[in-house]
Amino acid sequence: MKYYFKENFRLLYADGSLYDENENAVYDYRNTTLLFPDIELYRGGEFIGHVKKNFTLFLREYDIYLGDDLVDRLSQELTFFRSELTLQELGWKINGDFFSWEYNITDEEGNLLCEVSEEILHFTKHYSVEIYDEDNEELLILLVLAINQFDKDQDSAQSSAAAASSNNGR
Repeated sequence: MKYYFKENFRLLYADGSLYDENENAVYDYRNTTLLFPDIELYRGGEFIGHVKKNFTLFLREYDIYLGDDLVDRLSQELTFFRSELTLQELGWKINGDFFSWEYNITDEEGNLLCEVSEEILHFTKHYSVEIYDEDNEELLILLVLAINQFDKDQDSAQSSAAAASSNNGR
């Protein structure tokens, strides 16, 4: 199934909808807090799960829940010259460049679960997600929401660092 994420304009957090190929809203997501995002996913008004950002000093972590059950944690790991995102329990891999929104997610055996591609020429984030593993559709959508929030947090941190260095140069 292919979905299109269309985000509403927000600076620090995400909310918006996922549309099918016929432009019908299938899922809605919204953040319920500001400082430590807790993004809830709904389908037809029914709560599906949520992504909660954890408080950490350096590297970012996001817990992924289906209903009230913690399924996995998306964690940032530093490697030489770049940052990687890993899942601790599922064994799934995030391949490609999640910063430019061209990536895919595979299971521990290398089977393709979904592909994510950014759609350019929009004021807010728009991207498509092709889901190949329909049994894990909601979990995959929550994972993509966690990666989206990681990207927003990364952009915010870079903007803050750039502002701080320009203020110090005065």
